[in-house]
Amino acid sequence: MREQSHSTSVGPSLEAEKGEIISIYVDYNHPLLQLKRALPWEAIREVMIRRWRAVGKNVDGKPGLS
Repeated sequence: MREQSHSTSVGPSLEAEKGEIISIYVDYNHPLLQLKRALPWEAIREVMIRRWRAVGKNVDGKPGLS
């Protein structure tokens, strides 16, 4: 049996929104799931946050500029 993972996250930002969280079946070999498994997302995130912060982007979840 294939390992299944759930990528729908329920974080603080989603709890305040009105709506419903749903999930759908996606084949294990779907190209986007292959990409998710293939790339080092945490390393990419760290590099991008460093660069965004260097140019003054909001990366801390605080209210942005109007």
